Amino acid sequence: MNDVTEGRAMDTGQSAFQTAFARLLTDPQALERFYDDPARFAEENALSAGQMSALQSLDKDRLRWISGSLSVKRFSLVETYFPATFALLRRRRALSKVQRSLIATYRPFKSERLIRAFRDALWFAELVERHIDRGELDIPYLTDVMRCERAEFMLWSDAASAESADDFRSRNASRPSVTEEELLDGAVRAGRHVELHELSCDVLPFIQALVDGKAPLDPEPAPTLILFGRIAVADRVQKARVGRLIKSFLTRADGGKPTREILAEILEPEAEPAARAAAERDCCRALQKLYALNFVTIEESAGPRARRRPLG
Repeated sequence: MNDVTEGRAMDTGQSAFQTAFARLLTDPQALERFYDDPARFAEENALSAGQMSALQSLDKDRLRWISGSLSVKRFSLVETYFPATFALLRRRRALSKVQRSLIATYRPFKSERLIRAFRDALWFAELVERHIDRGELDIPYLTDVMRCERAEFMLWSDAASAESADDFRSRNASRPSVTEEELLDGAVRAGRHVELHELSCDVLPFIQALVDGKAPLDPEPAPTLILFGRIAVADRVQKARVGRLIKSFLTRADGGKPTREILAEILEPEAEPAARAAAERDCCRALQKLYALNFVTIEESAGPRARRRPLG
């Protein structure tokens, strides 16, 4: 064997050994297989007899302790992104169950696309939802708490959302506020940094109490629409309660139509003029608040009824 071939063989063998050792520390099933069926473990990991001997010389109790410590540390990092979900699971004595399930189900691996803790956070949300669907986590409000924190995490961790938030902040900076008339004549649109979610109840005070370490009061079981938006510069996600009218409006607000036309499509044709005017005012007031948060921006409308003048 020449020097190059021998070097490659040594590199391959060393890599296999390091990979196998990492699996022992991070994969509980692999650790059990290592002791219960060493021949199978060696075959699965392409280990030589000498490499297996080196691994088997490690202290068993020490190896299990290190493996358990790494699992606890890995799981605890997820709490940064789901503090209320963790608090609720802990209150109902279900957190250890979820931890064991996540560690056993998802083996960590190197990824060029996602930070490991981010990937674990997504797996955690997926796992909790699966347990809920199977009836294995029957905890009141857990679904809404988890989905609320997942929505916040997805916007916070997404680079494109951060870019969108910066873009809307820049667009709105030249005009800190907009009038009702400007809103009605212009084309309002939301950015990628904004998402609307419907929950079974107003879970926001419940979540805040959990995060603060307090005993939460049961929320009223009334469907609630919450708009999540990434805040530029502040590196956080803001939440705003909105009504059905705003939901209907935002689902139609990406085609460049003026607000007046969109509201005309939404509001009942037989509605009294006074009721229609009141609905327009309510919508504009809500949009003004969202504009102040840079959740929406306003552009000159492409609609036929729009005023042909710059809005800047």
